[in-house]
Amino acid sequence: MISFLNLKEQLKTRKFAALCIFGNDGWLKQSALDTIISALQAQDMGVETLDGASAESVRTACFTPCMFCPVKVVVCKNFVFPQGKAQQRAAETLSSVVRDWDGGFCLVFWADSAEPFKNVEGLECVNCDKLDAPMVAKWIVSYAKRQGVAVENGVARLLGEYCLQDMSRVQAETQKLIDYGEFTAQAVEALVHKDAEYVVYNLADLIAAKNAQGALALYDGLISSGEDARGLFGLLYNFFRRAYYVKTSDGALPAAELLGVRPYAVQKAKAAAERYKPMQLKKILDAFSDADEKLKAFAEENAVMKNLILKIITL
Repeated sequence: MISFLNLKEQLKTRKFAALCIFGNDGWLKQSALDTIISALQAQDMGVETLDGASAESVRTACFTPCMFCPVKVVVCKNFVFPQGKAQQRAAETLSSVVRDWDGGFCLVFWADSAEPFKNVEGLECVNCDKLDAPMVAKWIVSYAKRQGVAVENGVARLLGEYCLQDMSRVQAETQKLIDYGEFTAQAVEALVHKDAEYVVYNLADLIAAKNAQGALALYDGLISSGEDARGLFGLLYNFFRRAYYVKTSDGALPAAELLGVRPYAVQKAKAAAERYKPMQLKKILDAFSDADEKLKAFAEENAVMKNLILKIITL
């Protein structure tokens, strides 16, 4: 198994007949594919993309020479193994592609999971699941270093948090700071827009700490900056709903995919859940239900939200 962060180094020292790029982060998968294509110098006319092809069609594409580059990249998306005995035959056909490899191609499958390809002999898998906070920080430090910019790990962690570990945002903001010429905590604070969900995490922390003045001041600041009261209501409700789910799940941390959120969001929910008893979180959700009724009755939104924040603090 090859991790996304190690792929570039692996491509410098190894040659691959077949790879499977899999995972739940589309940005990482596309970046991995771009890295493979660049390493094999197939950027221009050396890439053939197949969509839903059969194993036989994949084999034919691999052994059809490309006159434009020494190594052809065959990208296969939406590949589905047939059922029954045909599945074994398809796996054998793909295995034969690796066994008969002549060095003139690199077959790349683009998939959600590596599991269907486990019976393809010689195929290597590239894990492109979402990165956790330390891995995102490592990527930022490495990316900046390649451009001659030194970034402290703490600063990289801060940038990752501001972007909620969303790699598409992380990459854009990292490049922006490199181009700006200053990559410090102060620059991150001044130049990187904090995701509204990230700021809501801070609001939830202030509420949990029973810091009414700080929570209300942060809320007012969000409204002044253009955030919508109903949007903040939804984000804050989702946060406490996840905290309640984690708290009542026997201490087991549920998969982010089950909650439909980023892994970072689940980690924050777990941290919040540790500060409340289950009954408190249930009462908090009831408070949201009451506030929702008031909002539906067209009560003044900011007054409802501030009363909600104060009510949660007193629970």
